[in-house]
Amino acid sequence: MIKPRTTFVLYIIVLVLVYLFLPWKGIFFIIITGLFLAHLVYCSANICSQAYIKTYCKSDTQEKKITITFDDGPDSEITPKVLEILDEFNAMATFFCIGNQIAKNKELLQQIDSKGHLIGNHSFSHEFWFDLYPANKMQKDIKNTNRLIFETIGKKTKLFRPPYGVTNPSLKKAIKDLNFNTIGWSIRSLDTVSKTEKTIKRIKKKLSPGDIILFHDNREQIIPILKEFLSYAKSEGFEIVPLDELFNIQAYE
Repeated sequence: MIKPRTTFVLYIIVLVLVYLFLPWKGIFFIIITGLFLAHLVYCSANICSQAYIKTYCKSDTQEKKITITFDDGPDSEITPKVLEILDEFNAMATFFCIGNQIAKNKELLQQIDSKGHLIGNHSFSHEFWFDLYPANKMQKDIKNTNRLIFETIGKKTKLFRPPYGVTNPSLKKAIKDLNFNTIGWSIRSLDTVSKTEKTIKRIKKKLSPGDIILFHDNREQIIPILKEFLSYAKSEGFEIVPLDELFNIQAYE
């Protein structure tokens, strides 16, 4: 894991060397400072950067095993259709659920659990400004979702995926004592913004052993995407396994 403090020290050393030995010191100072800020943004926006939080993004297995995940549900219309397709292909998945969606669809969460799929925490609000919350507000939001999951299925999840896949020092502080396994992805399907054909092509091109694929179970287009993907994965000899099995981690306490 890249330590932010180590990165900061290295940048300071570079800045000092640039200032001492190169002409046009002011311009170079601006450039290096800009690069430093860009690096911090990258570390925050890229969940797999490992800069702030240890994150599971891809297994190092050589076996043709992959796992699939769904964000932003449960959705009363789309999630049941997703569950039917998963049943058809005998595939297990992990659902990273939003607390305010669970509150409206408790029976659906129970159905997901009863079918053997894993359930993870994806915050309660998933608000656009979540990443700017102070740590105590983040923690309260996340704890509310864990409480709701426990009240609904009687299990305390250890799986967490940050909203928008963004990590930062506040989030690190917020989940420090919550004993989570933080989960990222190695293939972002872009199923919420791309056309079905483009999404399928993207996944096929990138698919390899150990992948975590990110889908969403709150958009209608996931239905044809999921059907074609599962058919393709099966034809290529990939085994879709539960996330906890792929990484040998605990899903629940």
